[in-house]
Amino acid sequence: MTVSLSRTSLAAAAAAASTPESLHASSVLSRFLSQFRGHFDNHEQVETEKLAGLTPREGGGHEHIHCSLQPVTLHDRPQGQYVLASYYFNGDPDAVFRERLYAIDELPRDPQFGTCVRMRIYKMRLSTAERLRAGMTLNDVAWSAAEDLHASLHVPEADVFWRWCGERFEGSMRTQSIEIISERSGRAIRVRDDVALWQDALWVNDRATDAETGAYVYGNIHDIPYKMARVNAE
Repeated sequence: MTVSLSRTSLAAAAAAASTPESLHASSVLSRFLSQFRGHFDNHEQVETEKLAGLTPREGGGHEHIHCSLQPVTLHDRPQGQYVLASYYFNGDPDAVFRERLYAIDELPRDPQFGTCVRMRIYKMRLSTAERLRAGMTLNDVAWSAAEDLHASLHVPEADVFWRWCGERFEGSMRTQSIEIISERSGRAIRVRDDVALWQDALWVNDRATDAETGAYVYGNIHDIPYKMARVNAE
């Protein structure tokens, strides 16, 4: 299973391949939702890189990352499609480094991507994150569109648009990169993000540089995705 997730290849795929007429928007959304859930982990990739002498970050390799995708119901918008995404290091749920709420819907005739699935990205409310870290389950949290989808939590221009490309979904933002303020450093960073989803794998090529200096911030220095395979919850 090999695929290049460079911006050029994604654009070429989008231009060359159109969604089959028989696969309507609702079918694309249903297929996406059935695959975009569960647990994914790149442990095998990390072990292979260790054998090759690669280390994370500047060493050319990848950190060990686990991604948990769990459907969420918002009590004031129960018909919508929402997913809580938790990313953590070394298979340790207590080592969360990013947590987002994704709002997912279908766009049957998007002018840029055609038939696609739009994923809007929202930061977590601090109180919600604290409850989850304290051991509460998703059902213990009072999720609501009024609070959890507040405009102030939406990551501007970071929406991801997923297209079905015949064997997988490929996702990208509307632009090649966006500039945001880092939650850790407070500095402006330039972020690029390309993703791909199969039934049994999720590849994430998320990387960032300092917007002013161009210095490395995170991601793989060779633009190689984090290749996470579907795994059991354990």
